[in-house]
Amino acid sequence: MTTESRSNQPAQETGVSPATDVVPATGVAAGSVQPLVVSIVVDYDGLDDTLRCVRSLLDSSYDSHRIVVVDNGSPSGDGPRLSAEFGDSVVVISSERNLGYGGGANLGLSWALENEAAYAWVLNNDTIVDPTCIGRLVEAMESHPEFGVLSPQIAARVGPEAPSGIWYAGGTVLLRRAEVRHSFEEIQGPAPVPTQYVTGCAMFLRSSSLAEVGLFWEPLFLFWEDVDLSLRMRRSGLKLGVVPAARIRHEIHGSIRPATLEYYHFRNAFVVVRKYGSASTALSGLLFLAGGVARRWARAMLRRRPAPIAATRGLVAGLRLAIGSRSAESPRRDQPRA
Repeated sequence: MTTESRSNQPAQETGVSPATDVVPATGVAAGSVQPLVVSIVVDYDGLDDTLRCVRSLLDSSYDSHRIVVVDNGSPSGDGPRLSAEFGDSVVVISSERNLGYGGGANLGLSWALENEAAYAWVLNNDTIVDPTCIGRLVEAMESHPEFGVLSPQIAARVGPEAPSGIWYAGGTVLLRRAEVRHSFEEIQGPAPVPTQYVTGCAMFLRSSSLAEVGLFWEPLFLFWEDVDLSLRMRRSGLKLGVVPAARIRHEIHGSIRPATLEYYHFRNAFVVVRKYGSASTALSGLLFLAGGVARRWARAMLRRRPAPIAATRGLVAGLRLAIGSRSAESPRRDQPRA
């Protein structure tokens, strides 16, 4: 996941005109063997949301499908409750501690790879999945092997983060500004629409691509891990895209504490910019982030608001962590995780 600036502009001009959707509900031709899909939901003290998400996955019309829920060290111990609720229909993996979003997702991704899934779908737990969505994503992957990761088009309640009811229809990475932007403009057409990055809310990953580029980079812990993985995919020559006919809904509950969000946003934004940008790009990104921290300090002093300690600490930590980020390897299937 990442924190995003918002845009109502398309992520990329596609030249695709609206078309009647003729994709089969199962996503593959009748009589063919369906590729195995493993859906992975990371839970951290969000039991009600996770239950709703998993129930929507169980309603999928795609048959060759397993569901893995990772209880990522939830203080309330959600794992046993999830097992009791769903029994053998869902695999529950429990971590003794919070591994962060990327670390928790990697537990599920490792299970998917070990069980020879063709595709692994990492989902936020506050999403509701359309029954035909998996089939449409599989159809797009099977028809377009150049894509390493796809996303459905993601709807949400109309509001500041989804002005027209679309929360994500593609994204742009602006390393010089240390930010990413979502497109809010609904897209149409039968083919995947290329994008610069895929949000961690719903990353539909080709297993062979994961074997090539590695899993989520766990030192980030929270936020920007989706940008990092997207940029690694692009560096390897793989395409990223959004499938217009595949749909999910994002509830956007915003359960993360503001101080936690500020710390990891400022820390990880600079780490990712330094890792993938030139020296001049990194300097530009640092100046934008420092400007953001300075504006927070000015507002705190003028309006007597709490001091932005978390943002300040995050940026300082990002500077320290970025020193080793270019040589740090992303965890792969055969590498132990810290």
